[in-house]
Amino acid sequence: MYTIPSSFNDFIAPDCDRAAFIQNYLNQAGLEAPVMQMEGKNHIYVKFPQSQYNPTFRIKTVIAHYDRFPGSPGANDNSAAVFALMEWAAQLARFAQYTVVESVETTAVSHRGAPQGYFHNIRLIFTDGEELGAAGGVAEQGAFPLAQVFRRLGITNDDIFVFDCMGRGDVPILTQTILPSKAPARFVKDFTALEQRAASLLRASANGRWFTLPCNYSDNASFIANGIPAVAITMLPSQEVSAVTQGESPFTWRLLHTQGDNLTSLTPQSFEIFHNILNNLAALKTLA
Repeated sequence: MYTIPSSFNDFIAPDCDRAAFIQNYLNQAGLEAPVMQMEGKNHIYVKFPQSQYNPTFRIKTVIAHYDRFPGSPGANDNSAAVFALMEWAAQLARFAQYTVVESVETTAVSHRGAPQGYFHNIRLIFTDGEELGAAGGVAEQGAFPLAQVFRRLGITNDDIFVFDCMGRGDVPILTQTILPSKAPARFVKDFTALEQRAASLLRASANGRWFTLPCNYSDNASFIANGIPAVAITMLPSQEVSAVTQGESPFTWRLLHTQGDNLTSLTPQSFEIFHNILNNLAALKTLA
């Protein structure tokens, strides 16, 4: 059973410099984590060795916002996902154990340790300013200028996975996305294919227990608004999933942006499932 580290308390402390915390954690794991400043926001880019990339396969861009709603500890929104991603980044740097997803596009292999020539094709970014989109709209999200840079540089063929509120529950949730009515056919095709890969990933990572629900947008909204496919994934307790299907608001979502979004609200099992998702994602290989 996963145990939430004591350092997680430091990360959700009111006076924590969260950007510095993330950088220090990754630096201690031997990873560079420079800040990318964009329109007053400080996004953090994790630099993995170039040898861990293979141009034959798609880059998998993984995104989680590290800012939090003012006055809330933000344990689930979004400290749990960020902390798990930091642990995962350190694991990738150590060539730890991986489990490969069985799919049409993936070779099914399990191994301990990284063989010669191992690669994961992960691009990991911690974003700042996601919470601003709740009040000001998608263009106010910190990730919006980041998505604009992706588009300007022609980085439009990544598989983009946004993780938000992954620290409570036992059922991974793939967010249902309503695409713009005038979305180009190519965008719709690419987005649908990404959704299918995401669904296969969740199915393989949680013993077939996953669901799709309408949820609030996260940083995926910024990329979709810039014509780049991106999916968002969250987590809920199974009993709350049943409640949502009957029109009720999940208790987990009612905790967000409040003092109730604290350490005691989290469930260690969620971290275990999330790490399964991440390890399978690292091993997933889709032709570019």
